[in-house]
Amino acid sequence: MNDDMWAGVRERVLRLTEHPRAEKVFGARGHGFRLGPVMGEEQLRSLEASVGTALPAQYRNFLLCVGGGGAGPYYGLMTPTLSNGEWQWLGIGLAYPGQPTTAEFAGRPFVAEALQSEIATLEAQEPALEAFASDDEFRHAYTAWDARYEELNDAQEAGAVFLSEQGCGYSSLMVMTGPHRGAIWEDLRPMDGGIVSTGYDFEHWYRSWLERTEQQLDSTAPAPTHQ
Repeated sequence: MNDDMWAGVRERVLRLTEHPRAEKVFGARGHGFRLGPVMGEEQLRSLEASVGTALPAQYRNFLLCVGGGGAGPYYGLMTPTLSNGEWQWLGIGLAYPGQPTTAEFAGRPFVAEALQSEIATLEAQEPALEAFASDDEFRHAYTAWDARYEELNDAQEAGAVFLSEQGCGYSSLMVMTGPHRGAIWEDLRPMDGGIVSTGYDFEHWYRSWLERTEQQLDSTAPAPTHQ
């Protein structure tokens, strides 16, 4: 992994706090283009020991070179934090934080992709009232079906970190285990879309946000006046 991959990025992000139209960028009111302190090697090793696996290399270098969290896509990045003896990702400094994730939960097997067909099959088997002889039978069947659906729905979150809140219940996650390790996925469950891949790794996801933001603010800069 190239140690220079994040060179200059922290300075570019912090420079945006000085732009007169910075607050016009979506999500800026959530993070204010502030970045937390970078993390040290000892902290990262402790975090990885709690997760039970190495952090994805791109993200690990980001924590070492750019910051532990703060400014980033949507309402900003959650921060790995040691709280009460337990590592977890928390919304430090964010006005609209995402869902916290414990290191132990992030280190579990990532099964969202594997569960998709099972969830689809279960959805097709949702009990219908007219198929039962009584309301009590229907309620009993539906309660069992709903409990299984919630179990599978929640199980999709394991093995990933809720990295950024998008708003309206949507989130960006980073996969921590398995073949998709280091990839960014999106939680689209509020619109019954499941947890799905964006096709991007962490570096592309973050750099694309930064470049779009810089371009947006450059395009809104006032035109120069001529005397």
